[in-house]
Amino acid sequence: MSQDQAAAPPVRRFGIRWGELWGNPDFLKFWGGETVSQFGANVTTLALPLTAVLTLRATSQQLGTLQASQFLPFLLFSLVFGVLMDRRRRRPAMIVANAGRAILVGLVPLLAVLGALRLELLYAVVFGVGTLTTLFDVSMFSYVPTLVRDRRHLVEANGKVAASISAATIAGPGLAGFLVQVLTAPITLVVNSVSYLVSVVSLLLIRVDEPLPEGSGGERHLLREIGEGFGVVLGNPYLRVTALQGAMFNFFIQFVTTVFVLRAIREIHLSPGVLGVILATGAVGGLVGVSVAPALTRRFPVGPVLTVAMVLGTLPSILLAAAGGPPLLAAAMLVPTFMGFSAGAGVSNVILVSLRMAVTPNRLLGRVNGSMRLVLYGAIPLGALTAGELGATIGLRGALWVAAAGFLVSLVPVLLSPIPRLRAMPVLEGE
Repeated sequence: MSQDQAAAPPVRRFGIRWGELWGNPDFLKFWGGETVSQFGANVTTLALPLTAVLTLRATSQQLGTLQASQFLPFLLFSLVFGVLMDRRRRRPAMIVANAGRAILVGLVPLLAVLGALRLELLYAVVFGVGTLTTLFDVSMFSYVPTLVRDRRHLVEANGKVAASISAATIAGPGLAGFLVQVLTAPITLVVNSVSYLVSVVSLLLIRVDEPLPEGSGGERHLLREIGEGFGVVLGNPYLRVTALQGAMFNFFIQFVTTVFVLRAIREIHLSPGVLGVILATGAVGGLVGVSVAPALTRRFPVGPVLTVAMVLGTLPSILLAAAGGPPLLAAAMLVPTFMGFSAGAGVSNVILVSLRMAVTPNRLLGRVNGSMRLVLYGAIPLGALTAGELGATIGLRGALWVAAAGFLVSLVPVLLSPIPRLRAMPVLEGE
């Protein structure tokens, strides 16, 4: 038994049906705060690009630059933050990150009211928020095992967090579309700013003792520690393959994020409210996916479940590119497309995050998460910039067809890997 498991406080057992973590008050505090902040963040997912499109009249290239500014910090800072989070306690970093995000997001409506909002300032704000998001994400995925203690409950923990994200994805865009029409896009961002403050309070209320990471004292060497994190990712067949597939998926998902919103507004002529409803209704599939993921991994072999989920999460991209015609017909076609897309992604994300935590020692979680974040999110700004350029050269619909082909190619490394033959979640010796 590991030191983490030995120090775990007694929890009330609710059984398999409801999950063990309902008896873990500190996890519930973390989960509650993260749920609120996710709702705010998903309002911003639609409100921010609409601020650029409707308020600042952004072009396809400018929208691509905005998306790149948000995710460029993952490319620049993931490795350094990963090393730092293996040297220090993770909860204080999460508190600082969310407090900073609340301030930066709150600047956008303030600048709008003062008449000082410009695209250049929006780029800077988004870059700052992306930097703090990088810090928060690396810290969070390294902190969850401390709250859960028993790694057998990782799928349940990640399933609950993912369910909150999916629920927020359902409600967030619809709420954002309504608020944008009533309040304007910049003012809508106040919702996200407040949600980050709620998360800060929930993190401050957590009482579980978080020890300093093993080996946090003594002489440290940044490049050597970064190399250790990459070594784990490259040396583990599951992490290596999922990093490659995830990078390809994230590269092409930016074609959807960057180009689809622009095409929906300008070519299909959907209103912000209808667009929000489409995204929200489609995200019901994501909620279903993350909700059933723990049960699926208990009933069926992990590898086949993950493989089928990845296939389901990529095939609907073909329909996404094909959508067109009158707005009502396009909307009817897009709803089931997003539902299938989100359902597959929901199941696979829960399993992938749990798999990463399961095969990584706690002392290396920060660096492994940082390395994975660099690979997975480093592809996002490149995808956003490429999408913007392709949207301007071959058209918005043409760029979506390129994305559909890219999604299908991303499945090849998985199908050729050991993942389809994986029977159960690996158990890390000595943990």
